[in-house]
Amino acid sequence: MRTNFRIAAAATTTLVAALALTACGGGSDEAKAGGRPDASSSAAAPATGGPAPAAGDAAGSKGSDADKGTGTGSGKHTGTPAKSTGKSTKKPSGGGGTDAPCTGANVKLTATAVNRPINHILLTVTNTGKTMCNAYDAPAVSFSNAQQSPIAVDKDTIPQAVVSLAPGASAYAMVRTLGEDDGGKSYNTGQVVVYFRGKVGMESTGPSAYAALSKSVAVVDSQAMATYWQSDLSSIEAW
Repeated sequence: MRTNFRIAAAATTTLVAALALTACGGGSDEAKAGGRPDASSSAAAPATGGPAPAAGDAAGSKGSDADKGTGTGSGKHTGTPAKSTGKSTKKPSGGGGTDAPCTGANVKLTATAVNRPINHILLTVTNTGKTMCNAYDAPAVSFSNAQQSPIAVDKDTIPQAVVSLAPGASAYAMVRTLGEDDGGKSYNTGQVVVYFRGKVGMESTGPSAYAALSKSVAVVDSQAMATYWQSDLSSIEAW
């Protein structure tokens, strides 16, 4: 009986060992087939660090760079704003800051026959008003009511600037009454009528001015001529 017991015990031991080997081999096959991994393979896996950052964290990191001004966005303003000087460059027109023309309403006209040059009359207008006026262009001169149009004007006497008259100041023009014989009819007159020009063109403006001569002079309308108004009498004394 002892012999049978030993044989049975040995057989039992052999069976247990075989089952253990079968169990170990089956676990490896199961892990290879994609089933539950065995404990040995899990323990051997190396660590890969902490969790990956979330998408929001990555965006926040970029936003920090933008806040620091390190980006190269096209919205950056590189221009320099212009500075205002606060001063106006617009200048008043017409001299003295006014465009008011000199007319018979604000000047006094005198007419004087001069000895030299012969057959010439000096016209003088003096500002009798309280504000500045401008003696534009040339006087439109007539000697009689029958005269159809003013006498001619010498274009070579245009002044360099508008003649502006402060109160009490005067402007001058010279008038020739006779010239080269052209067959025109002569007549005598003791008066001069002057019409004044406006700022634009050669139109007349305002009331005319009248002046009496100290003595009568001979006039031929086709030969008569006037200069432009001048601020300096010496510029036309020898005209």
